[in-house]
Amino acid sequence: MREELKSLWIAQTIHLIEQESGRFADQDINRQVRAAQTSSINRIVMRALMLSKKNGLFSAQQTLLRAANLSFIILIFLSIMLGASLALSALSQDPINLYWALFSLLGVHLVTLVVWLMSFFFFSNWGGSILVYCWLWLTKKFSQKKTVQQLIPAFVELFGSQIRWLIGFILNLFWTFILTSALVVLVVLFSTEHYRFEWKTTLLSSGTIIDLTHYLGSIPALIGFTIPNDDVIRASEHALNSGDARFAWAVWLLGVFIVYGVAIRFLCMIVCAINWLICSRKVKLDTKHPHFQVLTNELQPISVNIEDEDKNGERSINYSPYHYVENAKGAFLVAIDITESWTPPNSVTFLGFLNTREQRRNILDYLQLTPAKKLLIAIDTDRAPDRGMLNLINQLMNKSQQNRLWFINNGKQMKNWQALSLQLATPTWLSEEF
Repeated sequence: MREELKSLWIAQTIHLIEQESGRFADQDINRQVRAAQTSSINRIVMRALMLSKKNGLFSAQQTLLRAANLSFIILIFLSIMLGASLALSALSQDPINLYWALFSLLGVHLVTLVVWLMSFFFFSNWGGSILVYCWLWLTKKFSQKKTVQQLIPAFVELFGSQIRWLIGFILNLFWTFILTSALVVLVVLFSTEHYRFEWKTTLLSSGTIIDLTHYLGSIPALIGFTIPNDDVIRASEHALNSGDARFAWAVWLLGVFIVYGVAIRFLCMIVCAINWLICSRKVKLDTKHPHFQVLTNELQPISVNIEDEDKNGERSINYSPYHYVENAKGAFLVAIDITESWTPPNSVTFLGFLNTREQRRNILDYLQLTPAKKLLIAIDTDRAPDRGMLNLINQLMNKSQQNRLWFINNGKQMKNWQALSLQLATPTWLSEEF
């Protein structure tokens, strides 16, 4: 499967999960995505891939694909065995009842072909096949159940009715292997054993049998498979030992089997494969869905406006995503959960306080676009190092080449902070050479 399809599949799966269970906590991922200079669809897919790698869905998709490949190989092997047994059972009697052998070789194939064609047009979401259902069942057995419940419905919803081309390809591929295997066994047996042929009937006349033989053999005759002459057909009401009669019936039987069996399934497989390749290249996310429209708005490129006050008065930093600075530069101080009456040192560049959601979003957006060479994070050690604060510190550290913590006081939670073994520094560290 192409990487583009895998990515769209992941995005659709994330969409279904969020519809059912609510949005992921993805603010930092959204921030990274908004910094990318690409289309809105690509940003949605990028976000989904980043989320999938974070929550294990990406590896689950790989597991599912490996399971699908393994079960596919198993079913191909079983199809070959089934085809061989089909040929052996058709030639198990001597003399061979011609039309009974033909029914044994083509009966199930023709019935399933009719069922597939009907389901193809009337039940387009699923092409309808016991072999395909076996494949999906094996895939589930080789995969984590929870994963399959999320990924397979997303795959079906992504492709919609076009999935019938994939199922049609798989179904006809299996039948091509079955019938080709049977054909190979028939040729080998006809080449190494003596078989006599006869036809039997209670209701039909010999004239009807002659007409039926000519009718079935007319198309194979166009590609070189001869039809036994009328005298041979009429005399074959009882098995003949003549070598010419045996050869004529064997060629006729092979021709009918190839044309109405192997060739039909092979052509159906090719048609389905071509249509599937065409449809798979046109598949896209339903961006008109409200969920994707909300995501499109949320993932608009970052435009940051950070305002702060320093000794020279009000300072404004404006940054556009179209002037993305790849190399980190600058040394900055930020303060987490510190009262805004606190005064930072005048010798450093203070980006601001991270006390409110809006303040955190602005500063993280700015650092996403202009990563810092050095970042000093001021901490009030009266505040406990809870999960939310540690997560914010981690996000800040991911946006700087070097980072340190500065404990501005000796608070009641100092021991808990020291237990984390974090790298510490004072504001003078920011002015030291990098």
